[in-house]
Amino acid sequence: MQSKLMLNTGLCLALGLCGSLLAGAAGAQPFVAPQAPYSSMKLLAERVVQTNPEIVAQREQVRIAKARMQAAEAGYLPVVDANGLVQKRQIDIKNGGPGDSRFVAAQGSIEARVRVYDGDRTYNAVQVAKAELAAAEAALEAVISEVLLELLTTAADVHSERRIGQYSEQQSDAIEEQLRATSRRLEFGESTRTDENLAKARLATSRAGILSATESLNVSGNRFRAVSGQSATVVPSLPALSPLPGSLVQALTMASNQSARIRVAQLNADAGKIGVNFAKGALFPQLDAVGGYEYLTGGVANLFTGKLPDDRSALFAGIELNAPIFQPRAFAEIRRAKAVRDQRLAQTEFAIRTVNQEVATAWTQWQSAKSIILATEAAVGAIEEASEGIKKEFVGGNRTLAEVLDAQNELLAARISLERARRNEFVARATVLAATGLLDEDAVLAGNGGGQTGDLVKPEISSLGIRPVLQISSPMADAKSVETTDRPHLSPLGTMTLDNQSRDETVGAPETDARTNTNRPEPSSLGSKANPTK
Repeated sequence: MQSKLMLNTGLCLALGLCGSLLAGAAGAQPFVAPQAPYSSMKLLAERVVQTNPEIVAQREQVRIAKARMQAAEAGYLPVVDANGLVQKRQIDIKNGGPGDSRFVAAQGSIEARVRVYDGDRTYNAVQVAKAELAAAEAALEAVISEVLLELLTTAADVHSERRIGQYSEQQSDAIEEQLRATSRRLEFGESTRTDENLAKARLATSRAGILSATESLNVSGNRFRAVSGQSATVVPSLPALSPLPGSLVQALTMASNQSARIRVAQLNADAGKIGVNFAKGALFPQLDAVGGYEYLTGGVANLFTGKLPDDRSALFAGIELNAPIFQPRAFAEIRRAKAVRDQRLAQTEFAIRTVNQEVATAWTQWQSAKSIILATEAAVGAIEEASEGIKKEFVGGNRTLAEVLDAQNELLAARISLERARRNEFVARATVLAATGLLDEDAVLAGNGGGQTGDLVKPEISSLGIRPVLQISSPMADAKSVETTDRPHLSPLGTMTLDNQSRDETVGAPETDARTNTNRPEPSSLGSKANPTK
């Protein structure tokens, strides 16, 4: 009976699988072989620069600008036109005459025209086209920088969220083990129902954290796929980046000179200024040199002879002058060009302010992230040791289950903070490079050095504060470190502070010596007279 049931189940599964395959084949899309993921971010960045749709679209915009410049330069070249006309005519002469006439009339001409003077419109048109071409090329650099920044940011997000998910799973496994141990101890009367419910609540919260981390990982993975064109299943390690400027002032100076967005705004403003001169050129006369050849055959029959005239040809050359008298549309175009110029000048100032703000913000975030990394590394190391100690003390009965669970939560929070700080440090560095115009495919260096597996660049001291202590030692060691720390002789509040040597000398000294070493001021003349010192 059991064997027949297994046989029937196998047949059903086989039929269902075949049906699924047939149904999928009926409406299947053409198979596209997935592209192998790139092993390094350097190679991936080079591919993204060549294939990203946003970059490709801007590259085509550069081609459009080049074609516009070629069209503007064509204004210097002569224009040659050829015209031809062939007609079969029948003329009906009314009220007498020699009668009707049928003939074939033909006419042909060729003319060459060279613009001698046009109010410098051709020259200004070429200058506008050159500025627009340079702006399109600078915009291409800006788009490449933005796409690479998005690539590095999404890669850092994927790595960070993946590590956070692993930490969340480790905490969930540890809490689940605590729950099983608590349930066993409850059976023997060594624990309470409250401890079990507390462990269940923490386990549910931990699983919710895993779901949240999974959601964030999927969102980051979709963003990475959109910008890179490959799956986020295998994301290359974060690369080393080009070195940053030495200071914030240098970064701001470099941004003002090399930022692609500032150059785009400035070049568009230059094009707007030249556009005003181009519009004013419509008010000036135009002078053309014209030359050509014309041929005519056939025509109306002579009323007296009834014959067609002989064929004729003409060769001509001369100049043609066209002087505008009243052009209201030209004046309106001049007003529009001036408004465009003023708008682009304002956009240039806005771009400068925006870039400076981005550089300063990213620089501050970079400095802050480096300090946070140092602090959270020390915190993670200390909490790991404390958590292990609390677990051992819990086994001995000196700690409660709530304290164990709290220690695990603190450890998870510290690890998450460390991962976020590492991610923020890397993204802030990339943002500084992008804002200063230094982030291109050459700035993404080969090798691994982004902070996930490589060493971070740690500051000696952050501009936001003092460097935190990397290792937390025992209280006695801390006391020794305090004793050996150099302290100022004068505190910032204006009171005299004793250094280590003077403090040791005053220990055990008479009271009068302590008074004389405090350097206190004389009694104020506004108060009561103090007793003189003996």
